[in-house]
Amino acid sequence: MSDPDDAPAPPGDPTGSTDPETVEHDPATRAPAELPHGWVRIGERRWWSTWVGATTAFAFLAAIQGVSFFFRIAEATFRWDLALLIAIGVTVGIVAVITLIRNALAPQPWVDLDSGQLRAGTRRPIPLTQVDRAVLTTAPVGTGGRVLVLRLTAKEARLEFILRDRQDATLDPTSTAVLAEALRRSSVALPTSIHDPTGRFARYNFPGHIGRDDAVALVEHPPAAGEPLPAAW
Repeated sequence: MSDPDDAPAPPGDPTGSTDPETVEHDPATRAPAELPHGWVRIGERRWWSTWVGATTAFAFLAAIQGVSFFFRIAEATFRWDLALLIAIGVTVGIVAVITLIRNALAPQPWVDLDSGQLRAGTRRPIPLTQVDRAVLTTAPVGTGGRVLVLRLTAKEARLEFILRDRQDATLDPTSTAVLAEALRRSSVALPTSIHDPTGRFARYNFPGHIGRDDAVALVEHPPAAGEPLPAAW
């Protein structure tokens, strides 16, 4: 079983660039010369991936409000020390529950280009050709930053790939190359409706959905904060 962390370093820049700074910082220019065989883990799913930006702060403030409301209902004397302690406990519980739910719905994704399949966690693999929808979601983080998540869906699966995380890090070179190739072999396309059978207005009727070419471009060059997203988004 292949692991991106164990992949050998690429020999150079396949684009032909000789700028060492470009080669070092652009994941696309560091893609391996040959795609790996067997199951490859795409990125590394960490338990804190969901908790970005103001999400945790919002959960804590909501917990404080809930504890304060409980004190008023119980007609008890409000104590800040006790309220903070309870709020911290409630916040930890919320984080744990949501993390478990998220990881259950979208576990660690893997791709096997040899068999043309992908899977989420230990679930049954599905052919790449069954993947027909790609949705880009974003979440604000820090001062002007953002997290980019690409969600791929098929009839029997939903997978999420964090293209740019809260620390502004992108996928490693092997994950980038494998995921881009997997998308090229997929059936991803913008959805259509009976009122727009050609999909001309899909970007307005289905916001967030993107086509296969846009999905590949996002994987190979995930836009940083301030850079434009695909027009379909």
